[in-house]
Amino acid sequence: MSTPDQFKNIRILNINDTTKAAKCLLAAFGTDDLATLLVNHIDDPKHKVLCELSLYEAYVRQHIMAGLVLGINETEEEFETVGVWSLPDSIEKGLESFSTLMKSGYGKVWEIYGEEGRFKVFDGMLPLLHDTCERILTTDSRFHKKKLFTLVYLGSTEAARGKGNVRKMFDFMFQNYIDVCPDNLSYLESSALSNIPIYERFGFHFYEDIMLGEKKAGSEPGNDYAVMNVMIRGTNGHDWTKDAPVSSPKL
Repeated sequence: MSTPDQFKNIRILNINDTTKAAKCLLAAFGTDDLATLLVNHIDDPKHKVLCELSLYEAYVRQHIMAGLVLGINETEEEFETVGVWSLPDSIEKGLESFSTLMKSGYGKVWEIYGEEGRFKVFDGMLPLLHDTCERILTTDSRFHKKKLFTLVYLGSTEAARGKGNVRKMFDFMFQNYIDVCPDNLSYLESSALSNIPIYERFGFHFYEDIMLGEKKAGSEPGNDYAVMNVMIRGTNGHDWTKDAPVSSPKL
């Protein structure tokens, strides 16, 4: 693994870093439509923050245990930027096993989110993200037999602005993991439309939109629904949109 000066402030996180990493994500996604939708049924502001932080902690622990979590520029309270990744062998390492999920803290998430929140997280968001990725990889011939790196979360605090942390994060992953093999693929679901041009600069291409909740007359993003933009990057930024036609989706 390369360790040039440009990566000196990046660290692979461990379980002891969980809360700091989660606080970064909490700050980064404070007004995000998806994050807002998951807790908008909760009236108590303190309980709402507890729920959000607990979910981020669960994601971070889960991927520290069976994926990869990176932090840039650590402070006493948090990291400036955090990236949460699943790796090609994460499933084999037990990423989605009951044991890993319980050790990660999803049991706590289940308890404190309430019935409506449990439905949105466990019956809505998590299956939607999992099933969408599986459908794309198994029905689109351009992605068959690819090794998948999924960017689960990438968030930065206000202090990170203008420091190039996002570029450092991607460069670290590309140089040390993703671009070392032609069969690798990068995948993400962005819940902010404004991020599409940013990800495009790093070689990602838009695939499709997916939605949690229901969009109808009078509905509002973050209150009734959240749209996520699926984006995919080929190894070394290969433009997969110019490859052979896709296979027909399985019904």
